[in-house]
Amino acid sequence: MREMRAKRMLAILAHPDDESFGAGGILAKYAHQCVQVVLLRVTRGEAGIPGVKPEEAGNIRTCELRKAAEQLGIEVYFLDYPDGGLALTKSQTLLEMIASWIDLIQPQVILTFSPDGVSEHSDHIAISHMVIQTFDLTCKKGMLFYLHPSEATILGFGVSSTVIEDSQPLVEVDISDYKLEKIRAIQCHASQNPTLSGKPENVTDKIPCSELYTVARDMKTKDNYPDWFETVSEGETYEQA
Repeated sequence: MREMRAKRMLAILAHPDDESFGAGGILAKYAHQCVQVVLLRVTRGEAGIPGVKPEEAGNIRTCELRKAAEQLGIEVYFLDYPDGGLALTKSQTLLEMIASWIDLIQPQVILTFSPDGVSEHSDHIAISHMVIQTFDLTCKKGMLFYLHPSEATILGFGVSSTVIEDSQPLVEVDISDYKLEKIRAIQCHASQNPTLSGKPENVTDKIPCSELYTVARDMKTKDNYPDWFETVSEGETYEQA
């Protein structure tokens, strides 16, 4: 673990590539603005390359993720739970492990999947539930964000929404200055056949200028949370361009 910075964000996601396709913009943006961005990866994605043995696939995807993390400017750590089996794992053990990482990092912002996993993937859903439980049991400050369906999430999860109605506040994160970092990170995940091919500079128009997140929990105070984000008013309908 690197020396702790004053501002810290912790992303807790299931597989290598989740961070780049769905949230590469927000991670790169704040990593380049003196925020310590830590990615906690629960599996190595060993079930994610058809026709390749799990151990080999896990090694390939681990290498891909490390390269992607360099492009985004973030730290990455693995919990080494089985890909595709998170719904069957002992929840208390995983909950305690996630809690220990939150206690270690003390992030002002935690980012994870929405309760439906965004794409309804069982691993995503399991991680979301664990993070929510852990936050509610242990966190007394900061914010919990969910990836929200938008033009950005269709890249990796195949899920988008052009008109969003939500009872929870939303934040729109402008990533227009960090498209290249996001594209380069996506292209690192070659085993997942990213559709963005060629020079990153030539495909920036395929990346939306913003990512959208749900504010699931908001326990910030003027003492423990810097104003990084502008929150859309509760209940407001947002239309993606």
